Amino acid sequence: MANPPAAGGKSFLQAMSTVTEEAAVPLRVVQMEGLAVLKIIKHCEEFAPALVTGQLLGLDVGSVLEVTNCFPFPIREDDEEADADGANYQLEMMRCLREVNVDNNTVGWYQSCLLGSFQTVELIETFMNYQENIRRCVCIVYDPSRSSQGVLALKALKLTDSFMDLYRNNGLTGEKYGLVSVTLLFLSLRHCMCE
Repeated sequence: MANPPAAGGKSFLQAMSTVTEEAAVPLRVVQMEGLAVLKIIKHCEEFAPALVTGQLLGLDVGSVLEVTNCFPFPIREDDEEADADGANYQLEMMRCLREVNVDNNTVGWYQSCLLGSFQTVELIETFMNYQENIRRCVCIVYDPSRSSQGVLALKALKLTDSFMDLYRNNGLTGEKYGLVSVTLLFLSLRHCMCE
């Protein structure tokens, strides 16, 4: 038997989904387990100065995004077969982690950078692709060169909704405005990226 509509003409499930959408809590904190931090550092340090990436796994709980685990993406060549292999690798890793009861929810990705150079067109485009499917995803950026100077150079980044709307609606692309103007856009607009 179906649930009768509530007083407003909506079923209980419809009313609850509306309340959930209205009460969406903004992301305030990225909490990382030590295991995930150590895996990121190890992967980035092993391949430095080459740039590497990996998948972040965890849970989205209220205003906290918990990163509980991660795994590296294989170093790949620039061809279509490598793209398919990379996607299969990710799916297989997620399946294996699920079988051993590890959090396997994707919450973002991590990447290494060299001397703080992470503000790129590729970063924006990757964020746009991730945030279309995972609304509250983050990118953890690790800089092995800065960390070798005694500072743990680990940042959690997220594009703001206002920047995403601007990027989507105005068609801001690296090809259209050039890498320099996109970098200046990052530096001049305080509301494009959250740390």
